[in-house]
Amino acid sequence: MSLWMAAMWGLVGSAVAEALNLSGMMRPTSESGGRWQWPWRDRRDAPIVVFAVLLRTVAGTGLAAAAGAGGLATTAFASFTFGVAAPLVIAKMFDQVRVTDQPTDPGWDGTSGEHDDAA
Repeated sequence: MSLWMAAMWGLVGSAVAEALNLSGMMRPTSESGGRWQWPWRDRRDAPIVVFAVLLRTVAGTGLAAAAGAGGLATTAFASFTFGVAAPLVIAKMFDQVRVTDQPTDPGWDGTSGEHDDAA
């Protein structure tokens, strides 16, 4: 399978996953009088949600293309599956990154003072 064909099947898989994700977030609420609503509360949030969906779709396309180029995805179904799974794979990769908080004490400079040469 060509690189472009793998990428296109990955794009289709990512689009399907994102469509299912968006439809799962669209729920009728009591505020809307039982009508279905988009997954953002304020219209100003819409570009951020759309940008996130586009990023995840591009990530799925890229992962499927990389799998196709590496010989992992040799069929359309395999490329489609890589596209569907890409957001989960990337989220799990970022879950492995640990971020530590900086101390809140403004006088703390990172040394314990045990080896302070200032007498």
